[in-house]
Amino acid sequence: MEAQGKFTGPWGESYEDEIRAINHYFLQRKVFVYGTLMKGETNHGFLRNSTFLAKTSIEGYEMYDCGWYPAIIAGDGLIIGELYSVPLEDIPSIDSLEGEGSLYVKKCERIILNGDATFAFLYVYLGDCSGLERIASWKEHVWYVSYGSNMLYESFMRYILGGSYGTSAYRESCKDTSLPAAVRTIEIPFDMYFGNLSSWGGGVSFLDTTKKGKSLGVAYLITREQFEHVSCEENGGRCPGDGEWYEDIIDLEAMDGFKVKTITNNDLRPYNEPSQSYLDTLFEGIKKNWPEMSENDIWHYLGNCMR
Repeated sequence: MEAQGKFTGPWGESYEDEIRAINHYFLQRKVFVYGTLMKGETNHGFLRNSTFLAKTSIEGYEMYDCGWYPAIIAGDGLIIGELYSVPLEDIPSIDSLEGEGSLYVKKCERIILNGDATFAFLYVYLGDCSGLERIASWKEHVWYVSYGSNMLYESFMRYILGGSYGTSAYRESCKDTSLPAAVRTIEIPFDMYFGNLSSWGGGVSFLDTTKKGKSLGVAYLITREQFEHVSCEENGGRCPGDGEWYEDIIDLEAMDGFKVKTITNNDLRPYNEPSQSYLDTLFEGIKKNWPEMSENDIWHYLGNCMR
């Protein structure tokens, strides 16, 4: 119908938008790439006609370094990649590049896109990976763990996209504004407390690293460049060092083969009650990430962080 320009119904009504949308849908395939087809890599030109959808990840695979390219096989890891909408006519050239059927096999897997499930093709290695170096990702990523206002996704994203949230200070955007490849909850082996006086109008979250404890955290899988940007923005635009705010980068136990890092001040900060707007932001962050916790449980947890 589109080729013949037949867009009208029996009463002269136009279905042009719907017809074009249906054709576009069926003439595209979602493809998850994780190596040389990614932005900035040698084979990205094969996707010149494709539309970038998101940076995302897929679980249930492991990645190995084959030298010039990576290989993934079924396993217990998490793979970072990019999701594209690829014209159907370009799929054969990508199949040929990947040696589909001989070097790699094309599979359809469940992918999370902006919080919703969808399906995409990816290329899985058919060779033997024994003796090859297992790697976490083709590009360097780390888990950044938040235990304060950044547990709320909308609050954290001001560090990536720029802006402010609630009564917090304005944050500069990162050069790389891509979304986190994955988000997970995590238990931190230190207690959280409230200290200093911030733009929120009261104390903000720090970790007491002088002893073992327990606090809730949300981990964002981001690039090292993004992590360094977040670390600086937490200190008013300067890199962590000697000072009164988030001066110390703490390494936690690795997860899925990626380093896990958070920031705090190893010197206990003067205690200060948090503002209600800050507490409300923490409450929302916990509620969204731990839906099994009741409201009473959340306020009880936050109350235990008071000194």
